[in-house]
Amino acid sequence: MKSIVSILSAGLVAVAISGGAWAADTDPLDTVKIQAAKTPADHEAIAKVYEAEAVRFEKMAGMHKGLAETYSSQAGAKSWHAAQAKHCDTIAADLQAAAKESRELAAEHEKMAKGK
Repeated sequence: MKSIVSILSAGLVAVAISGGAWAADTDPLDTVKIQAAKTPADHEAIAKVYEAEAVRFEKMAGMHKGLAETYSSQAGAKSWHAAQAKHCDTIAADLQAAAKESRELAAEHEKMAKGK
């Protein structure tokens, strides 16, 4: 069960990361755009995408945290509720970590935009 939760969590984070730019009001990032970034405006645009991803990840984490609380409150009814609550908590933690990493990347690109 633990390996399934890990696989599902990693898969969700990978899907969220890969699709994050399309959900934002900015162009998607790819290695070409990041490698080609030279100007402050380029780095500011990249930072904006990473920040939008962080916000999206945090919203998704909140949703999963709420699901975990819902399943936890029902844990006495069925044994799978407790397992599902743990699964949702794991997903929420992974998404919070992804949000933190996206914010760190945004901050680095902001520094590059300012020439630091």
